Amino acid sequence: MANSVRIGIATAGILALALTACSGPGGDDSADGPVTLEFWAWGSNIDKRVEVWNQANPDIQVNISQPASGADMPVRVLSAVRAGDGPDIAQAEYTQLPTYVSAGVLAPLDSAKQDLEEAYSPTVLESVSFDDTVYGVPQDLGPALFVYRNDLFAQYGLTPAASWEDFRALAEQVRTLDGDRYLFNFSSIDADQFMGLALQNGAQWWDYADEQWGVDIDSAETREVLDFWQGMVEDDLVSTYQTGSPEQIEATASGRVLGTIAGAWAPGPLLNQYPDTVGLWSAAQIPQWDAADPRVFARGGSANVILKESPHYDQALEFITWLNASDEGAEGLVEVNKFTGALHGQEIDRTPPELMPEDTTYWPSATEAASKLVTVQWGPNTQVAFTAITDELGNAIEGTSPWADVLPKVQDIVEKDLAG
Repeated sequence: MANSVRIGIATAGILALALTACSGPGGDDSADGPVTLEFWAWGSNIDKRVEVWNQANPDIQVNISQPASGADMPVRVLSAVRAGDGPDIAQAEYTQLPTYVSAGVLAPLDSAKQDLEEAYSPTVLESVSFDDTVYGVPQDLGPALFVYRNDLFAQYGLTPAASWEDFRALAEQVRTLDGDRYLFNFSSIDADQFMGLALQNGAQWWDYADEQWGVDIDSAETREVLDFWQGMVEDDLVSTYQTGSPEQIEATASGRVLGTIAGAWAPGPLLNQYPDTVGLWSAAQIPQWDAADPRVFARGGSANVILKESPHYDQALEFITWLNASDEGAEGLVEVNKFTGALHGQEIDRTPPELMPEDTTYWPSATEAASKLVTVQWGPNTQVAFTAITDELGNAIEGTSPWADVLPKVQDIVEKDLAG
């Protein structure tokens, strides 16, 4: 990586949270009588799957609780482990796994590696692996789709773009329509989306080998993506409302913004926010840089991890592999409306989302997108990078600093944070 620097794990700033050595996996599984596993998670409806497990497994009971939201979970878990009061199992967003790995608090799951290789695609399993060691069992997944207003596309004779070049041409066409419409809203606070777009173009912002992190955010691949969106913004081909702002919500509700890029989970939030638009949405594959090498990135998703200090490693591993990787578990996750990381769950025939009651192609489209996922190595300070991207993209969009400064500044911030 031409612009990368390698930063030893022993000096990384994130390790301010690192703990004293914990017992190894499978520490003390000899307790008499039933074992109770503490499972910290925020995912909706997972408690229903825990109930199914508990009814069938009286000797391994699981107590699920939500001590923190997804974004706050790592600090809560690491603080609890440091105090000797951590859970056996935790839910972790894929973006958070490097934080746990760098802190040295996770139990390796290589004893289940063969079974996991059968249940997941190599790309999905790679998202929970570091230096070829597996640290998590993937649960849900958010392959990106272009979700758009099918009523307006039909009204104006529009077709979703297959390439980014076509996407720009389509955006130009939309700007000629009545009603001051935009094809898309490009928000500076959607940093994970910007990173995903860079990944799709072949970028890899972090890599991890020999207990060192490499950082390569200011790369040719990411600069190409930034240049594309700079042109879209400066030529007024996309709106730039802050995601979640009243302006963005109104523009989407009224149909002034025709589409968005979101994970397979999109129908749920869209239904909650825009209940009057049921039946007016469809999904397509996201545009490609190279039609001969289609690539998709994920927006969101999480895995279950076992904390190294857990005295019940074997039981914890049995539970999380059942919950996420077994056929029964994957089917159960589908029942509670998850798009699973496990291949079996993705292949299940399911009813269309409530937002799109007649769209029988939605879940097959999500499965197709998942089959094209790019490999990603998240970093131990992903949130630092996301905050920096948000700030620097915001400055560029507002015209207070040059677009050319965005990536060098983010690269510098991430490197300095890792080096402590």
